[in-house]
Amino acid sequence: DFDRASTDLRFSVAVAAFGQKLRDEDATATFGYDKIMEIATAARGADPFGYRSEFLSLVRLASALGGNR
Repeated sequence: DFDRASTDLRFSVAVAAFGQKLRDEDATATFGYDKIMEIATAARGADPFGYRSEFLSLVRLASALGGNR
C-alpha cells in the first residue's frame, strides 16, 4: 500500500514522477503536476534545509509554465 510507505520513499516517487513528466514520458501521461504536488506535499516530512520545499516550488513553476498536461 503506497500510503503506508515511508515519507522518504513517497517523496522519492514524486521526484521521479516529476522527472519523467518533464521528459514527457508515456508512463506519466495521465499523471499531472497536481498529483505530483499532492504526493510530495503529503510526504514532505522533515525538511531542515528546505530542499523539499524548493522541489514543491519547482513543481508549481513547471505546472504554471506547461499546464497540467
